[in-house]
Amino acid sequence: MSYPGGKGRAYPHVINQMPPHHVYIETHLGTGTVLRNKRPAARMIGIEIVQEVGANWRMRDKDDAPDAEIIEGDALKLLRAYPFEGHELVYADPPYCPRRHRKARLSRAEYGCRDYLAFLGVLSTLPCNVIVSGYACGLYETRLAQWHREEITVAVHRGAWTESLWVNYPPPVLLQDHCYTGATFREREAIRRRRRTLVDKIACAAS
Repeated sequence: MSYPGGKGRAYPHVINQMPPHHVYIETHLGTGTVLRNKRPAARMIGIEIVQEVGANWRMRDKDDAPDAEIIEGDALKLLRAYPFEGHELVYADPPYCPRRHRKARLSRAEYGCRDYLAFLGVLSTLPCNVIVSGYACGLYETRLAQWHREEITVAVHRGAWTESLWVNYPPPVLLQDHCYTGATFREREAIRRRRRTLVDKIACAAS
């Protein structure tokens, strides 16, 4: 299923910003690329308002994340009702601003200015760690002014695109998942090779 804003090649950058957590909540699930590729948490919740996407998860994608709870509904209402305890991580990838995508209908529920204001307002009050994906714009810069922002550039067949990640905590020293450590694919592969070499040396020394 083609899905605007999908994190097909950007998910390692998102996962590299995730501190340890017991509960993972993804507010706009879509294809669930981040949820399917991250290290599982004790509880994982994916929220999606588009019924076709929820049906797709029930038929196919559920196999990739069998323990995930998939909820069809409005993320804003669900976040307001959720009993947060502080050990959660919320990853929010709301619809992109229409100025960025001018197609008449994007295969996901679109947001207006009031929707963005309400959603960012709720995210700003959550008593837990939060990551937001999007393009840098005045609305985000104003509402998330106190958050740390990092730009990520991803190569695609049409060239490269740059997106921003906002987090409401300092860059983590400890990560939930170290599998994607490294800024680029080449760097991640180099780290994996060094890790394998080190493990082999330890195994040889112990034998």
